[in-house]
Amino acid sequence: MLNITRVQLSASGWTLNILSPRVATITSPLGQRKVTYFGFETQEKAIQFKQWLIENTTNSSTYVRKAERLSQNWECKSWNVPTELIIQIAKLDINQQTQFQNQQN
Repeated sequence: MLNITRVQLSASGWTLNILSPRVATITSPLGQRKVTYFGFETQEKAIQFKQWLIENTTNSSTYVRKAERLSQNWECKSWNVPTELIIQIAKLDINQQTQFQNQQN
């Protein structure tokens, strides 16, 4: 299960929803997802993900930029990503973070 952190972006109700350290969405005041962000440490990894997303989803569009919404160095700002894929990637990210933390202990 995802523990979503919500950050109010505006008084009108726009919200940043942080699903994991590397996955976030922005929703409108009516709760509709408008954009999804996927974070990466390198530009190369972000470009690889962009290419994978274009090849493996329909109607998704994305571009790579320096991170503005996530704590990584680069992010893919993406539209029309299937909800199931967003959840799957967020869960994978959380599992990887947990495994890394367990190895550190």
